[in-house]
Formats: sequence, structure tokens, C-alpha cells
Amino acid sequence: MRSIILTSLTCLLLLAGITSCGSGDPEQNLAEQRADEHQRLEEVQEEHIRREGNPNQDSISFGQAFSLFMTALQAADTTTLNQFIHPDQGLWIIEQPGAMPKMTRVTDIRDFKREFQGRSFFTIRDEVKTCDLREEAWPSFDCGDLNYDEGQSGYSKDGCFVSDAAKFQKSGYWDYASLTDAEIKQIKATLPLLQRSVLHTATSFEFHFGPVDGQWRLLFAKLIYPCSA
Repeated sequence: MRSIILTSLTCLLLLAGITSCGSGDPEQNLAEQRADEHQRLEEVQEEHIRREGNPNQDSISFGQAFSLFMTALQAADTTTLNQFIHPDQGLWIIEQPGAMPKMTRVTDIRDFKREFQGRSFFTIRDEVKTCDLREEAWPSFDCGDLNYDEGQSGYSKDGCFVSDAAKFQKSGYWDYASLTDAEIKQIKATLPLLQRSVLHTATSFEFHFGPVDGQWRLLFAKLIYPCSA
């Protein structure tokens, strides 16, 4: 009888040991659970960033990004606007002080001065006060229809239009901007990254964006008044 009791106690102790080994340290289990949850959260965030960087999956994400860009522009928010400039790709700003275009590459918007009177980039907010995006082909333009005094932009339709970047990619401004061969090569390597181009007809300014490293970046800005050369 005693041997049976001892056998039973031994089995119970073994069973308790097995259960204890299976359950482990509660604090360790909680830490592992939290680590798994953190990893799943990171995966969700990475997927969200990947989708935002692909305009074919989520065109609204560009609208949100452009709204943030406009808010930063109006507030002269250097920190936020600099987030739209990729540190390696940079931002190419196109002006036309004379007969030929001028292109300036910047990685910090504070370093840029406009050709006329050395004004900052943020001075364009006085001209681009609103820009409600309309997803459609850009309107046609005719210098003969341009009359700033009468509020005529020269475009067949007025507003803010966003379309693909094909027209700008073929424009060739860089071929006439007195750039070095290395600079032209860099620009041509950046052009395929463009996905969205915005036209503000009241000024004829253009803003060209592309997703780089999971974020929308402003890669080119054309600040040229039409028919001025």
C-alpha cells in the first residue's frame, strides 16, 4: 500500500514538474508576448508605409501628403517641408531669370534664395495661397490668353491639377540650364521616381513628387512665370 502511495506521489510531482516547465516564468512569457505584439505592430506600420509610397494602391495618401506640404508652406514650417526633401535625391528648383532656365539643387530649404531679390522659398505662399487638387489632365495654355491684370491665367481651365509626371519628364529643362554632365546625369536618374505632378494655374508653378524610401518627396519645383522671357 505504501509503495502505491509513493508511486502516486512521484507521478504527481513529475506531472507538476512537467506543467511548471511547460508554463515557464510568467514574467518571461509576458515579455515574449509583448515582443511578439511589438513585432506585429512594426509589420503593420511597414505595410502602411509601403502602401502610402505606392500611388497605384492609395492615391488618397498623396492628397494627404500634399495637404501637409501646403500647410507647411503656409506656416513657413522649415522642419516639415525639409521632410519632403530627400537627403540624397535633393530638390531641384527651376527658375528662369533670363532666356534660359536656372536649376538649383537644395537639401535644406533654408539654403535656397529665389533669383529675384534673394527671397526665401516660403515667399511663394503669398502667391500659392490655396491649392485644391483636381485629379485630371492639365489644361492647355496660350500666352495670348494671359492677362494678369484681368485675372486671366492663360490656361483653358483654372485651379490646381494633379496628373502623372510624363509631361515634365519630357520637358528637358535640364538640357538648357548650364548644368554639368554629372548634374544632368543625376537629374535623369531622379526623373523615373516621379509619380505625381501638380500645376497651380494662377502662377503656373509646378510641384513634382515621387515616393522615395516610403515617403512622398518633392523632387522638382518649377517657379517660372509663363511668357516672361
